[in-house]
Amino acid sequence: MTKNVIISLTGLQYAVEEAEAPIEVINFGQYYKKGETHYLFYEDTGENGTSVKCRIKVSRDELELQKRDRLSTRLLFMPGEKYFTNYETPYGSLLVGVATQSLEFLEEEEFLRAKLRYDLEINNERTADCTLILKVQSCRQETQRSEDSANA
Repeated sequence: MTKNVIISLTGLQYAVEEAEAPIEVINFGQYYKKGETHYLFYEDTGENGTSVKCRIKVSRDELELQKRDRLSTRLLFMPGEKYFTNYETPYGSLLVGVATQSLEFLEEEEFLRAKLRYDLEINNERTADCTLILKVQSCRQETQRSEDSANA
């Protein structure tokens, strides 16, 4: 995998009453691997157009999502475990719980894929069944530049 990657996050929530349309966010980011753990760093757009620094840490056993701007958020997904965090908003704090049902993980030379299924709770009330799909692929431009340099 190259250092520069394209990161795609697709989320789908099945609210207690109905399914919502999937949401997909695509960003360019940086990729690092340490041992069996993969790290992704990228910037996203927060409220009011502010920049939010994001980090995803993923392995076969867990996925951690961390966002940092003026307020920080950390979610940890581990199959069979329930994780709680205080999600700070400009309007106050919410107690968010995620109960991870499954984590599927696929690693190839130039591609990673993780698929999470989890239950979402807000303030101790179950609100949705969720699916999150993470796809990471090497930037082809960087790969092409490397190949062109080698052939020169």
